[in-house]
Amino acid sequence: MNQLDGIKQFTTVVADSGDIESIRHYQPQDATTNPSLLLKAAGLEQYGHLIEDAIAWGKKTRRYAGTAGCGSQR
Repeated sequence: MNQLDGIKQFTTVVADSGDIESIRHYQPQDATTNPSLLLKAAGLEQYGHLIEDAIAWGKKTRRYAGTAGCGSQR
């Protein structure tokens, strides 16, 4: 058992990173919502498909179209 696995037995492991590959590798129980880290990750080429998928999902569902300040079209 490595140190990370040992720590996971006693506490909640949280990723404070915008690096999705690190999050995938270490499998924390939660991840950051730090806007600066998320913005940095969103600008990386390898994550561009995630942004495109999110935009497509939003256009398809328009689930939050009534939310103020989000460019809703009625």
